[in-house]
Amino acid sequence: MKDVLIRLAGRQWQLDTASGMHWRGAVFHQETLYEDAIEMAGLLPGCDGGIGPWLDSWHQLLQSLNGFHALVWQGEDKLIAAVDHVRSIPLFYAEADGKVYLGDDAEWVRQAIGDRVMDPEAHEEFRLAGYVTGSDTLYPNVKQLQAGEFLHVSAKPGPGQQVEAATHRYYRFLHRPTADCSPDTLSQRMNGHAMAAIDRLIQYAGGRQIVILLSGGYDSRFIALMLARRGYGKVLTFTYGIKGNKESGYSQRVARELRLPWHFVEYSEHDWCAAWHTEERRRFQRWASGWTSLPHVQDWIAVRALKQRGIVDEDCVFVPGHSGDFVAGSHIPVDAFCSQPVNTTLLVSRILERHYVVSASTMPEGQKLQHWRGRVLDRAEVDHIAGHEQFADAFEKWDWQERQAKYIVNSVRVYEFFGFDWWLPLWDVEFMAFWQDVPLHLRQGRRWYLEQVRTAYAAAIRSGVEEALNNSSDIGSVGRLARAVLKQLPIGAKHHLKALRHALVPRKFTNSYLISHLPSQKVVRLQRSGYSPIGMLVDEFLELEPAADRQRRQAGETR
Repeated sequence: MKDVLIRLAGRQWQLDTASGMHWRGAVFHQETLYEDAIEMAGLLPGCDGGIGPWLDSWHQLLQSLNGFHALVWQGEDKLIAAVDHVRSIPLFYAEADGKVYLGDDAEWVRQAIGDRVMDPEAHEEFRLAGYVTGSDTLYPNVKQLQAGEFLHVSAKPGPGQQVEAATHRYYRFLHRPTADCSPDTLSQRMNGHAMAAIDRLIQYAGGRQIVILLSGGYDSRFIALMLARRGYGKVLTFTYGIKGNKESGYSQRVARELRLPWHFVEYSEHDWCAAWHTEERRRFQRWASGWTSLPHVQDWIAVRALKQRGIVDEDCVFVPGHSGDFVAGSHIPVDAFCSQPVNTTLLVSRILERHYVVSASTMPEGQKLQHWRGRVLDRAEVDHIAGHEQFADAFEKWDWQERQAKYIVNSVRVYEFFGFDWWLPLWDVEFMAFWQDVPLHLRQGRRWYLEQVRTAYAAAIRSGVEEALNNSSDIGSVGRLARAVLKQLPIGAKHHLKALRHALVPRKFTNSYLISHLPSQKVVRLQRSGYSPIGMLVDEFLELEPAADRQRRQAGETR
């Protein structure tokens, strides 16, 4: 197709010229592992039967894949591009002058169509949340494929060969009506699906070293526990941070109790500043953002150090713990479990107060809600809320599609930047499907999930559940009481209290190394305005916008 321009620059892409299949990643299809373009070409749908059945066949094929991938298939007069169920390998596209530009680098697409000025709405959303929602990016004509989505490009009928593009959704993280199961049955199912996910990780790793970012939480501990159960021989665990931090102590103890090797990468403000002011870091940020989300820099120095010191194998597979807590229900607002009515206004409010808060809003809470209401509901794909189940579903669907896919999962760009492989067992399709069937009441605060992990961990280390290590982020009784009181306050009130506290008594951030490269006066000013450390990094990232283009955007905002 002469009017489709494709650029796939990542070194992991493969091309089968005979079929026109560009492929990157690895998937299981009917329990068989597929890793290259030629193998995947054998699964391509046939073209007989018309465009509707053909697109349905693509829908069914993509639904049947379990793994992490992106693909581009190009025929004589049509094209398909797809990302997986969590957008782990992003693709970007644009339509301009009758042509479609498609690639794995948003900056290439931006330059190809000459987009220079950031979209004001997307810019403000990025500033508040750290990412842009929906199919948008910071630039108005550069689009992205969303999690569980594919793009169909076809030649327009008539003289010449201009093309048109349309997206189709083949997956959404939504829950299915299900009868309550007994706790024993659910426990057995969860264990079976989790072990199946770990077995797929093991098969994919194929004897290579598996490197677990072992935090102080339950998710990475669960992965380490299951690998220990399977007796996988080449496992290394690590954590990082300021010397003596609570999380590293928990991590070290878990590794010791599971008899796994453990490494600590110490962070200091001096080391952070030295690494930050390098062209390498700037190159990483520009590439990893996709003009969509703040690049994940927390792990960057740690992975860099592991590589430079030769601590990990060159062909190792990094395995972070995200996001077992999310699929188990940790983000569902407490409103879903109360008797009070729920509606779209409450849904928008809960999304805004959880996700649009890394930087200070310039609007009062009521105006902020009205401003973002349409955009949030469009992304959640709801126009009314019929009950508590739908409320929980809409919130999680938005979170999965936006924060999880674009910010959390996108953190694997750190491993790729340094030439490493990765796998996400807790985003395994089968494991997610199990949680889509778990009744709502068992997902409240992910308590049932934590009970399962704690029980399994206690059995593995031969201790009582009450003696097993808890989560490093757990809060004490006073903290729990304060949190419960805050939840009863009117919408937005707790954020006013938070900003007031910061204005009166600026606190020491636990991750202050992240902003140690910033001038101290700027840090104090932004903190007093309600910025978190991530919000300060967002503010700094947006300064990459050229001054002349910033002036054009601001002029557009005021017209």
